[in-house]
Amino acid sequence: MSEGKSPWGSSGGSSGGNNGGRGNSPWGASGGNGGGRKPPRRPQQQAPDLDNVIRGFKDKFGGSSGGSGGGKGSGLGGVPLLIAIGVVLLVGKSTFFTIDQQEEAVVLRFGEYQRTVAAGLNFKFPVPIETYIKEKTREIKQINIGGNVKQSEMLTGDENIVEIDFSVLWRINNLEEYLFEVNDPEKAVQAVAESAMREVIGNHALEGITTTERLTVTTAVKKLMQETLDEYKAGVQVVEVQLQKAYVPPAVVESYRDVVNATQDAEAVINKATEYANKVIPEAEGTALKIIQDAEAYRGKEVAEARGEAERFRLVYKEYKAAPRVTRQRMYLETMEEVYENADKMVLDGQNSGVVPYLSLDELKRKGGK
Repeated sequence: MSEGKSPWGSSGGSSGGNNGGRGNSPWGASGGNGGGRKPPRRPQQQAPDLDNVIRGFKDKFGGSSGGSGGGKGSGLGGVPLLIAIGVVLLVGKSTFFTIDQQEEAVVLRFGEYQRTVAAGLNFKFPVPIETYIKEKTREIKQINIGGNVKQSEMLTGDENIVEIDFSVLWRINNLEEYLFEVNDPEKAVQAVAESAMREVIGNHALEGITTTERLTVTTAVKKLMQETLDEYKAGVQVVEVQLQKAYVPPAVVESYRDVVNATQDAEAVINKATEYANKVIPEAEGTALKIIQDAEAYRGKEVAEARGEAERFRLVYKEYKAAPRVTRQRMYLETMEEVYENADKMVLDGQNSGVVPYLSLDELKRKGGK
């Protein structure tokens, strides 16, 4: 057997040198210059293009079927489903909304107030039919007033100047009124607070404001603020008013001291005058009362004597009518008795016997009285 003969054919030949001894292999490919067969070549892997990706996406979600030619329109079945899912998600996001624990929200239907909703998951019609606005209604907010001359300087009830710095703590208690009744609720709270403080300060004296009446002032300001804000329908609740500073401006300290000294001097003079009045007035009232009582007693005495004399005259007149001569003699004797009762009296002897020229009755009376 010659060397070039094998079961798969000849491996030699001058023209078959490039087949590498595999020219007669059963897996060899036909063709070639030397008449040998080359093995089949594996296809190269190419990067997928955009069309292939879209086509695969359609096949996966659209349920396409068919041969290599592809069914007509079979890959478009998933597009409406995607649109429907997107619409559902968009509507759900626009329909349901959540409100935190410290918040409330108002729902507007075509821009008009519809209702107020509390914390939690809430439902509304989708935009643009209904929208909502939420605010923190349980959050305590603070406004500080003062710190500059325009806001701080106020006039007290006793016509003194005082500088007031204070804070107002407030919160929203009616969200509908807060959003729609007042243009700028926060500025309204500040303006009402300043106005109320000026009114209350104008009704109190400076000394009380800076010392013992601070709580009274803040309580009155809070009450007045709440009444005013309720009248405005601001939807605001005043929680507390805190008086930070109340002092006399440095520019008027000396003048204030002069006023205080003058006030103290005036009070000292008033107290002294009051003490003198408390001493003199009771004495004058006592003297006046004594004079009145003496006058009343004198009047009583004179009236009683006059009535007695009148009664005596009526009795004498009655006796005179009954016995004129005797009554007249008696009246004469009684009258003479009254006339000579306290006078010096002597008895003269009409015959002048010379033994006892006269008798002094007063001497006898004095001797007899010893």
